[in-house]
Amino acid sequence: MRKYFCLRCGTRLRRVRKAGRTRPVLTCPRCGWINWDNPAPTASVLILRRGRVLLVRRAFAPARGAWDTPGGFIEPGETAEQAARREAREELGVAVRLERILGIYPDVYGPEKRPSLNIYYVARIRGNGSAVRAGDDAAAVAWFPLSALPRRMAFSNNRLALRQIKRDLGVR
Repeated sequence: MRKYFCLRCGTRLRRVRKAGRTRPVLTCPRCGWINWDNPAPTASVLILRRGRVLLVRRAFAPARGAWDTPGGFIEPGETAEQAARREAREELGVAVRLERILGIYPDVYGPEKRPSLNIYYVARIRGNGSAVRAGDDAAAVAWFPLSALPRRMAFSNNRLALRQIKRDLGVR
């Protein structure tokens, strides 16, 4: 959500570029409050098994009906690892073991293009994975070969992470 007025005093914000800053930021000329517009952190999991990745079809906007990696916004007081495990439980109904960080990809979220910073983990399902089901905000789940991913992905950070895992594994 774009902020046009100061959250402290209500004065209209002005775009200001001060010495030493790389970009102009919305600043209150009266009280000095700065709207840094920092990205919101997310945690996602790429769950792999036999050359395939588990994806969820989004049930709600934004990108309703598009394929996505299981994940979501990190809640206050939660680590990225805890968030990744929680999102897997909520969206897939399974526990996962996080193996490593794949990468961190900046993006934007929703029609207001809210900045996000998306942390991706490579993960494996604990157990045999027979309990996988669409839950929470997932309309469906499906395994896709890394060599034949769906065309309609929800976010550019999905495509970047999937491209990276394919490179890491030597998949074309």
